[in-house]
Amino acid sequence: MSRNSARTPADSRVRRMSMSLAAAALPVCVLGVFHDALWLLGAGAWLLIAAFLIELVYRP
Repeated sequence: MSRNSARTPADSRVRRMSMSLAAAALPVCVLGVFHDALWLLGAGAWLLIAAFLIELVYRP
């Protein structure tokens, strides 16, 4: 019995969305630190949290 390890297009879309959220979190957090804006830092943290939650919940 062999498992099919090929990813479906939906798997790729979810992975791409998770990676883009994580990639967007970095500049937002850096801007928040440099501009001393707590709301930017919080927004970046929530983007990162969303990326991790999607990655944890959606396991193909």
